[in-house]
Amino acid sequence: MARLKPLPRKERLLQVQPVQNRGRELRRDKDDVKNIEVGLLDVDAAIMYYFENVIQPKVTEQGEEVKVPLFYANPERWKAIRRDGYLRDTKRQLITPLIVFRRTSMSKSPDLPMNKIDANDPKLFYTFEKKYTSENRYNRFAVDRGLLPQKEFYNVAMPDYVTLNYECIIWTAYIEQMNKIIESVNWSAGTYWGEPGKLRFRTNIDSFEDSTEMAEGERYIKTIFSLQLYGYLVPEKFNDVLTTYKYITPKKLDFVDETDFSISTIYNPNQKAETVRAFGGAGKGTSAKSGLAGATDFIRGKSYAAGQETQDLEFTNTYGGDTRYVMRYNGIPTSSADNRAVLNLQAGDNFFRNNVLNLSGSQSSSATSTAQLYDLQIQDTGSYNVRTGSLSLSINGVAAETSNDNLSTTGGNDFFLTGSSTYPRTSLAVRKAASSLSPGFNLLDSDRLIIRFQKELK
Repeated sequence: MARLKPLPRKERLLQVQPVQNRGRELRRDKDDVKNIEVGLLDVDAAIMYYFENVIQPKVTEQGEEVKVPLFYANPERWKAIRRDGYLRDTKRQLITPLIVFRRTSMSKSPDLPMNKIDANDPKLFYTFEKKYTSENRYNRFAVDRGLLPQKEFYNVAMPDYVTLNYECIIWTAYIEQMNKIIESVNWSAGTYWGEPGKLRFRTNIDSFEDSTEMAEGERYIKTIFSLQLYGYLVPEKFNDVLTTYKYITPKKLDFVDETDFSISTIYNPNQKAETVRAFGGAGKGTSAKSGLAGATDFIRGKSYAAGQETQDLEFTNTYGGDTRYVMRYNGIPTSSADNRAVLNLQAGDNFFRNNVLNLSGSQSSSATSTAQLYDLQIQDTGSYNVRTGSLSLSINGVAAETSNDNLSTTGGNDFFLTGSSTYPRTSLAVRKAASSLSPGFNLLDSDRLIIRFQKELK
C-alpha cells in the first residue's frame, strides 16, 4: 500500500484545533450576575476573615487589651519559623502575641465524591433561578401578543469537594494569654467559617499541641494545631470554556405542522369564495406527519346517525389511530362496560363520593316479618345501583355485620342489599332478631342509623 502524502500545514492546524461550539459564545457584558468562581484564595480569605472578625483573639498586657495579629506564612516566613521556632520583626524583636497559618495539603473529599464526567464539557450542574430579569419589562406589545414572562436560569458546574489542611501556630508571652486564645478558637471549631452572605466552609480542629520553648534566655509560649477545612473549588473557566451558563425561557411556543384535509370542506363555489389560502407545514420541503397537525389527529368527533351533531369526542395517540379514551356528551359512561369513558366532575362525585344517610328507626320505608327496609334515596334508579361491598351500617354507634358483597341474606349477617325486581340494589334490609342469640336488630323509633355507600352504573 502506498504511503499517504503529508497534509498541508493549514489542514494539520484544522485537525488539531477543537471545533468551536457557537452556542457557547454568549454575550455577558451587560449581565449584573458574575460567573461563579471559588478558588484556594477564597478559602484562605475565609479563614482570615473568621479570625479577624468573629473569633477576634485578644490578650491583656499591662492592663490594656491588645488584638492578636494574624499572618499567612509565605514560604520564606515559614522557613524562618521552622528554623528558629519563632518570628522576629524588623528590629529583631520577638513578635508576641502572634498567630500564623499556612495551607499544607489538599485532597478530594471522600464523603462527597463528585464526577463532572468531562472537565471540558461538564455534565452535572447546579441550577438556580434569578428572581428578576430585565427581559420581563411590561409593555403593551407583550400583553397584546400573549407573550409569557421569561425566567432567567443559571447553570453552574458541579464543584470539586476537597479537604484542605492548615497548620497554625500561636505565640504568647504568658500561659494565661494562651489559654484565652485556645478557648476562643476551640469554641468555634466545627462551625462554618467565612463571611456571612458569601462563601462559608465547615472546619474541624482535632487537638492543640503545647510547644513552649526558650529562645536566647527568653521564654515564650507556643501552641501548634491543625485545622481541617471542608471546601469546594469551581474555576471561572477551564480551557476557555465557562463553568456558568445563562438560560432564558422562551416567550412563546408555536407548534406548526403539516396536515391533510379535503379542500371541499373549506371551499364552496355557491358561497362565491374567490380565494382559498391554507397555512401549515413544519417548514419548506417537509411533508412528514408527526401527529401534531391539528385536532383531528388526536381528537375525532363522533355522531351516531346521519345528520346528527357531533357529540362524543374520541382521543387517539397516533395519526388516525385507535380510540384510547372517550369524552361522552353527558360526561358519564354509557354503561358499566364503557371502560374508556372520561368522567366529569359530577359523574365522578356520584361514583366515588361516599354517600352518608342519617336515619332513625322510624324512617323505615316498609317492613316484613323478618326485616325492616330503608330506602337509600338513589336518584335515577334506572341507571344507578349501590356498589356491592361499599355498604356499611352503624346502629347507635355499633357496627353491624354483613357479607363481603352485601348480598347474602343467610348466616350471621345483620343487614343486606335488597329492592324490587326492577331495582334490586336500592334498599337496605335490617334483619329482625328472632331471639337474643340470633343475628339482627329489633329497631325502635329512637335508634339512630348511619348508612354509608357508593353508587355505580347498572
